[in-house]
Amino acid sequence: MSKADKRTPDQQKQGEALRKEGSKWLARVEAAGKLEKQWMDDAEKAVKAYTGETKSDDLSTSATLGNTYDFNILFANVETIVPAIINSPPAPDIRRRFADEDPAAKDVAELIERAIRTQVDDSKLQVELEGEAQDGFLAGRGIIRLRFKSDIVKDETTSEELERASDAAADGAPAEEPGSAETAGDEYGAASQAGAGPAERLANECIEFEAVSWRDYRHGPAKRWKDRPWDAFRFVVQREDEDAVFDAGLISIQTNDAEKKARGESDSDLTGWEIWDKGSRKVIFIDDNGVVLKKVDDPLGLTDFFCIPAPVQPIELTGRLMPVNPFSIYSKLADELDLTTKRIRIITNHMRVKGWYPGDAGDIANMLAAEDAEFVPIGNADIWAANGGLSGAVAFWPVEKFIAVLRELYGAREQTKQAIYEITGISDIVRGASQASETATAQNIKTQWGSLRIQKMQRMMERCARDIFVMMAEIIPAKFSHETLQQMTGVQILPTQQDLTPVQPPPPPPQDVQLPPQAQQQYQAAVQAAQEAEQQRQAKLAKLQSIQQLLTQRLAMMYRIDVESDSTVKADLTRQKAETAEFMQAAGAYWAAVGPLIQQGEMSKEVAIEIFAANARLFNLGKSVEDVLEKMVTDAKAKADQPPPASAEQQKAQADAKAREADQAAKAADAKIKQDAAAQDMQFKRESHEMTMAEKRLDLQAKRQAARIDQNQVLLANAIVPPPDPEQIDGQAVLREMAAQRDQFGQLLAALIHELSKPKQIVRDAQGRAVTAVPMQIPQQTPGAPANGYNQ
Repeated sequence: MSKADKRTPDQQKQGEALRKEGSKWLARVEAAGKLEKQWMDDAEKAVKAYTGETKSDDLSTSATLGNTYDFNILFANVETIVPAIINSPPAPDIRRRFADEDPAAKDVAELIERAIRTQVDDSKLQVELEGEAQDGFLAGRGIIRLRFKSDIVKDETTSEELERASDAAADGAPAEEPGSAETAGDEYGAASQAGAGPAERLANECIEFEAVSWRDYRHGPAKRWKDRPWDAFRFVVQREDEDAVFDAGLISIQTNDAEKKARGESDSDLTGWEIWDKGSRKVIFIDDNGVVLKKVDDPLGLTDFFCIPAPVQPIELTGRLMPVNPFSIYSKLADELDLTTKRIRIITNHMRVKGWYPGDAGDIANMLAAEDAEFVPIGNADIWAANGGLSGAVAFWPVEKFIAVLRELYGAREQTKQAIYEITGISDIVRGASQASETATAQNIKTQWGSLRIQKMQRMMERCARDIFVMMAEIIPAKFSHETLQQMTGVQILPTQQDLTPVQPPPPPPQDVQLPPQAQQQYQAAVQAAQEAEQQRQAKLAKLQSIQQLLTQRLAMMYRIDVESDSTVKADLTRQKAETAEFMQAAGAYWAAVGPLIQQGEMSKEVAIEIFAANARLFNLGKSVEDVLEKMVTDAKAKADQPPPASAEQQKAQADAKAREADQAAKAADAKIKQDAAAQDMQFKRESHEMTMAEKRLDLQAKRQAARIDQNQVLLANAIVPPPDPEQIDGQAVLREMAAQRDQFGQLLAALIHELSKPKQIVRDAQGRAVTAVPMQIPQQTPGAPANGYNQ
């Protein structure tokens, strides 16, 4: 080390260990590049041929072949294949692996699908997939990576934070500025640790996609992609952003003062490799000098750790990850095609109308210089005619020989093109070229078999999109906050304050108060409604808790994450319309044949729907139609378990029977009222008779007592003691008894009149017909109210 090194011995030791680690990784990356050097050279040639970057003016020799192409068949093939395999954004299709009754799991599936659709709706994924496909079919390998980005938001300052800030200011220490702030996190979601506290939270989370150039990717040795130990990506960072992007402290212990000065004065960009080490589950940034710039712990938390799905390689061999450049398969034919085109161009340049004539023939020169439709006089016409005329005096350049050569060259070029099309799998139907003389059957056969390899390439892109969706399904629950997911998808995850507040039942009435029957019924209904609302609230909280628990688990094990069929390729409208018309025609014929069987009862409705759904799945109708068919089957099975509904005649008979029963009940009620009235009348008459008899008995007793008094006076006048009176009558008691009987009679009479004059309510059925009449309930008199005329 230099004498100007200010690092401590421990720092120097740590720096040497880090430099050795960086050198080791650079050696691994260099070795990986050497293993794939042959493919990279072929890919570089293909890119130059595609873009025509290398130019040459010497077209007479074959030494320039492969450097510049007059007939760029590679460009035509790539620009034909890429739109044929990816021309629309992929649509996620996330469902429960098993269709059990689990509302929380269903909501989580809907949540993840909406979140993924939100991330890919802006067509960013489609653009990157097209770039990946272009690299795949041009160079032989296409790579796309995922990046998670978010912002660190500080909530509003609390009173405790203000107190701490004021105390720090009083002590003279620099205090952080209070208030909310927003800090951008790095590409892995790791924000600066300065000022981090419990008030910080993630916001504006998103997943970005990036198509990585095949030149900027290396991988560790393996026979399968899932077994590779590491990945490496090339990075370029501006020198002035070095301290903001990387770990300045880690860099400082690896460099001495001279190296620090050189790095600070350098104007070149900082380049290096980003290593994803699966063994340690760390991401290591190393520059080209072997300095470890930064180390990050597992930034995405994926099961397979790596930030890319398996690369797209149109041509690969089992047990070998190195791809094959597609252009190298037919590059010789491309050279032959280009040589033929160059010869056509050279011969065409020499095909000119020219010839010669005798030098002293001035009349011929005047004729050759004449304009269109201009006739020039010729002298000595007799001599010209004797010598064969003008054809004998002028000789023309033999252009017909060039035409024969050109005809052969054009034929050879077409044969070479067909050979290339057979190798690449681009059929004339896919390229839109066909012959009018071909029959429709021949064209359908070409469409079916000529596009098989294109369909294989389409499935390859769908597989890549599916792997991306699986990775997103792991990143979104782990990295996105519940607030962001709830705002992004519209699916409730967090309970509101209303959900957390228990539903209180209505207060009970005082014990010494007797409620009217109608009020009592209203109170009981309110209590029942409160209980049901509380049960619903608790069920909703349990469901939200289940959703939150599911979001912490590995969803890929519980859900089937796939890409909708043909979502990455817009199907031919003619084929789609024909398939839809065929389905509608088949569906109409099926229900026309099955409908009478269902009406006759020979086939159940649920069986017919199940058969229809099974045959409808053979058509590519899309996810929405498949969901409708599944709902039809489920509803049919549910209705099969319920009793069949009554017919119109049965419903009319039931209504008439209910009306008769109501009429009989009304008549029985009227008869009972009349019977009660007759019984009360009889009781009134009986009590009246008893009162009359009681008055007569009292009158008789009064007369007997008056006669006995007269007799006793006579006996006393004769000095005789009268005997005791055996029937001594208490007049006050008799009067009280008579008054009580009179009051009881008045109450009975008032009750009878009230019952007979009570209003009645007419009950009608759904058709408006009168069914019965029931007495109306009159609210009881509350305590303290004035008495009526019968109980004064």
